[in-house]
Amino acid sequence: MIDYSKVEPTDCENLECLTKVNNLFALFDTPANVIFIDQFNSNLKEFKDIFKQYFMPENIFFSCKCNKSHALLEYSARQNCGVEVSSNYELIDALKHTKKIIATGPAKDDTYLENSINNKVIISVDDIEELKNILKFNKETKVLLRLSNLLNIVSRFGININQIDECLKLIENSNVKFLGFSFHINNYSLDDRVNAIKQIISIIKKKNLKIKYIDIGGGLPSNYCSKQDYENFIKNNNENMYFKKHFIDDYYPYYSDIANADALNYILKNTCEELKQNNIELVVEPGRSLLSNVGVSIYEVQYLKKLYNGDNLIVTNGNINCLSEQWFNSDYLIEPKLYIPDKTRKKERIYASICGNLCLEQDMLTWRRIKFDYIPKKGDLLVYYNTAGYQMDSNESEFHKIPLVKKIIVRKDNLRYIIEEDEIYDS
Repeated sequence: MIDYSKVEPTDCENLECLTKVNNLFALFDTPANVIFIDQFNSNLKEFKDIFKQYFMPENIFFSCKCNKSHALLEYSARQNCGVEVSSNYELIDALKHTKKIIATGPAKDDTYLENSINNKVIISVDDIEELKNILKFNKETKVLLRLSNLLNIVSRFGININQIDECLKLIENSNVKFLGFSFHINNYSLDDRVNAIKQIISIIKKKNLKIKYIDIGGGLPSNYCSKQDYENFIKNNNENMYFKKHFIDDYYPYYSDIANADALNYILKNTCEELKQNNIELVVEPGRSLLSNVGVSIYEVQYLKKLYNGDNLIVTNGNINCLSEQWFNSDYLIEPKLYIPDKTRKKERIYASICGNLCLEQDMLTWRRIKFDYIPKKGDLLVYYNTAGYQMDSNESEFHKIPLVKKIIVRKDNLRYIIEEDEIYDS
C-alpha cells in the first residue's frame, strides 16, 4: 500500500484508483475517515517479523484506544494479534472479535473487572486496591502487575515497586495467577524502555520470582515526515506562522531516527538475551506505530473567509473534534493537501489557516498558515494524511448534534478494491 509520508503532493493525483481522493469522494459523503486495511496488515507483519528475527513469540496487542474502528479489531484478530483495551466499552467491542485481550486502565469498576475475569482476559492491575477487589470475585484470573516508579519516573498509574511483596502475598493461595509485570512510560525514549526491562529483570532475580511476561505498553515512535522537514520546522517555528499569533511549541516528535517496527527491533536487540535467559516473553501494545500511513481524513471546503487584518480562513465541514491534536494545545503538523475538481483552475498562491463548523472561537483544525497553490472554493477537498493513530476519532463529539464522522474501509481483494462502511464489522 501507499506510504503517504513518501508521497509528494504533486504525485497524489497519479496514484491508483483507491488513493485518488476525488474518486473516493464520489462514493461517500464528507467528512469521512478512510482506513486502508492492507497497510495495517503490512505494518503488523513488520512487527511480527521482528519477533521472528529474535526467535521470540509474537506478543503484539493492538491498542484500540488509538482508533475506534471495528474493522481494525477484526483484522487484528484474523492475524492473531491481540487487543489492548482500557474500558469495559472497549472490552465489549473487542470480545466480538477475539478473546486475546489485555485489560488495562485505572479505576476499573466491578462490571469491567467481572467481564474481564469471566472472559479470561489478562488484567493489567493498576493498584493494590484493585487487586484486592479482584480477589473478592474468587474466580480464576490472570494478572500482570503494572509498575509505577521504574527508573524513578513518577506516575499516577501503577503499583509502587515497594508494594510488590504485599501484592504477591495477597495472591498467595488464591485463584489469581500472576503472569508478570507491565509498565507504560509516558515518553518516546527507547532507552528508557530498555532500562525499565532490565530493572524488572533485576527485581525478579533479587526476589527469586518466575514470570512469563514483561508488557512494555506502547509509545513507540512513529514517523510522519522526513528528518529535514521536521528539523526545519522546529528551527523556524515562530508566532507569525499562526493565525492570531496562536504560537505552539509543544509538538509530538513527528520524526525519530528509530521508529515503528524498527523501534521494537532496537528494544529486543538490547534485551533479548536477558529475556531468554530468564524465560521471559516481551509483550508490546503498539497503537500509533501500527497505524502508520493507515488512514486519511477528508473534509469539504465550504468557503474562504477573508478577515479585515488580511488573514485567510478556509471554513470546512469538519471541526476541532476531528483532529485530536488540538485538544493537547498543539497542532497536527502534517499539512493537508487541497484537491480541486476543476483541473483547469488557474494557480494562485494563498496562505490560509483552517477552521471548522462549530460556534467556538477556538474551533481550528490547523492554526498554522498553510500555503496553497489554488484559491480554495466550495466543493474542494482538504485531505489530512496519516490520521488513523490518535487523530481522527480520539476526541470525537456530537457537538451541535452533528453526527460523528463515518469511517470507510478500503481493502484489496485480488485485483479489486473493496470499499465498505466500518459499521458492518460491528457484529
